[in-house]
Amino acid sequence: MFANTAKLTDGETVAADVCIVGGGLAGIALASTLLDTDTRVVLLESGSIGRSVEADHLSDGTSTGHPYWPLSEGAPRRLGGAADLWGAWCRPLDPIDYEKREWPWSGWPLTFEELAPYNERAMQFLRLSERGFAGTAWTDELPALYRHIQEATSLEVGVWQESSLAPLTEAVLASFDAAENLAVYLGATALEIQLREPGAASAISVAGPAGKRFSVEASHFVLAGGALGVARLLLVSDQQQAGGVGNSHGMVGRFFAEHPHVVAGRIPVARPSAGGRRRFAAIDRGLGGVRARIEMERPRAGIRAGVLLTEGVRRRENLLNVIGHLRPPSVEPPRAALEFFRALRHKDVRQAWRGIPSLLRELPDVLRVVYRRLLKRPRQLELYVQAETCPNPESRVVLAAETDACGMRRPELQWRIGVPDKEQLARSARLIGAELQSIGLGTLELEPWVTDPGEAWCVEPFGGMHLMGTTRMSTSPEHGVV
Repeated sequence: MFANTAKLTDGETVAADVCIVGGGLAGIALASTLLDTDTRVVLLESGSIGRSVEADHLSDGTSTGHPYWPLSEGAPRRLGGAADLWGAWCRPLDPIDYEKREWPWSGWPLTFEELAPYNERAMQFLRLSERGFAGTAWTDELPALYRHIQEATSLEVGVWQESSLAPLTEAVLASFDAAENLAVYLGATALEIQLREPGAASAISVAGPAGKRFSVEASHFVLAGGALGVARLLLVSDQQQAGGVGNSHGMVGRFFAEHPHVVAGRIPVARPSAGGRRRFAAIDRGLGGVRARIEMERPRAGIRAGVLLTEGVRRRENLLNVIGHLRPPSVEPPRAALEFFRALRHKDVRQAWRGIPSLLRELPDVLRVVYRRLLKRPRQLELYVQAETCPNPESRVVLAAETDACGMRRPELQWRIGVPDKEQLARSARLIGAELQSIGLGTLELEPWVTDPGEAWCVEPFGGMHLMGTTRMSTSPEHGVV
């Protein structure tokens, strides 16, 4: 059921077997798994159903490392969490991603095989296709250019599947409302973890509407508030444990990671001639070219495609994972347009209708994007990449001196990326570019900042709104939190 947080009395205690802090996809998945069992579950969500500007402001903080989006944009507070921002595009880690590699702090304490059964359950919950994530399983749905890359190069084509759970579906909300063993408290901000003894939580202090305070006592607590929210809650809970809960060795907040989303280079393209390069519809004039570019931009059958180096190449070259996308020169579409067309894809007529006023206000920008990315024949293609970065303990979340409306210290993000990460990206991009050149697409020209030997990356904020790390997994407390 959805509990009425406002009706709780100041100082009241709510009892449960399991308390879940955070109503993003992870928290919702766990709550859904426990529905209609004998387990009493409380789910605390700081926001509401849909956007709440007031709740989002509670995530505000500062960035003193690499420039990043405003923290309240990357960690919005609402039931469903940040999945609306990154589109709930899903792709599991590869087996090699779990392994200890050549760089410090690499490797997971779990293997791909150990997690496989849980990945399968996650796919079912997210309503993803059993066809998987290899381009070879989706050949008919791939854009023509990616089909040719898959057939004619040694690159792999991988796909992302889009989960229909973002935005949150009426079916999920209805199941929560009908559940007798679940109480969802909206507008409920976790403030501090209370300990029964070192390492054993007994309760969580919570701020409700109108300044009310209450607490949740439970046998088990699950922190599912995201990389910023979880680290922040652990660090501020320092009244009974110096430095914060789980932070005896100073590891809470470290190893913050994001996927840099950047244009690594450009491929100048020329018009085909009788004896010249292969004809690629995506860079041709006319309706055929427009259709091909629309096909590259618009997801088909709920998938998006990208190109990857094979596992063998990554092992031989000691490379992190980098995934490339080919696209015409970018003009980023307004958010109103992204939200409107996303609602149409999910057949959410009500949400699409609500988005029409915002779409009309930004119509000139929308038309400019349509012309430059779809109608106009490109003279070059961008290699837009999503990159993995090296584990870095100095990339971290700490507490700032400023407090939010609940009196909780705000987060400070110190995102560190540097020369090793940039070198990895450059090497991967060159290998991808060589494969694309082999099929006559053109010669990749890397961006100047990519080849610059210094630490500087492109200066604008970037990232996929996919905040990770801060509670590192390890087999020892000296090297991790979980």
